[in-house]
Amino acid sequence: MTAPRPIIIKDRVEIYKDFALNLLYYIHYYYLDNVTLGKDCDIYNHFSWCYNKVCDEFKKEELDFSKNNELKDYYYIYYYQQFYTATDSQDTTLKYFESFWKNIFEIEKHKNKNIINVLIDLYGVYDKTINQEKNILEIV
Repeated sequence: MTAPRPIIIKDRVEIYKDFALNLLYYIHYYYLDNVTLGKDCDIYNHFSWCYNKVCDEFKKEELDFSKNNELKDYYYIYYYQQFYTATDSQDTTLKYFESFWKNIFEIEKHKNKNIINVLIDLYGVYDKTINQEKNILEIV
């Protein structure tokens, strides 16, 4: 027996997409170069600064993602592998990542199973913030 799938609420998907894109923009626009950010501690500090800036913006909308360590870890691992330490053969352009995240969070299109699973998994991680703030154990 498989676990039940969460109910996907379109408005939340839009909020989560905005978060993902804002984080992407901060990472790209404030990235110096791989020499300056060559050490893991420098990469983590840059990422944390970007993540915290986005969290601060969302706090104005009464959504505090800063306490969601699972979300921060998810994005840190993703960007560490796909951007900060990418090989020369990997596409690290803003256009590539922007297209990637928009595709993940686009719920009007037909998607393959892998992309749907990423959306569902990531949606669940984001929802932990909503659940904590509203003292809800599970959204149904």
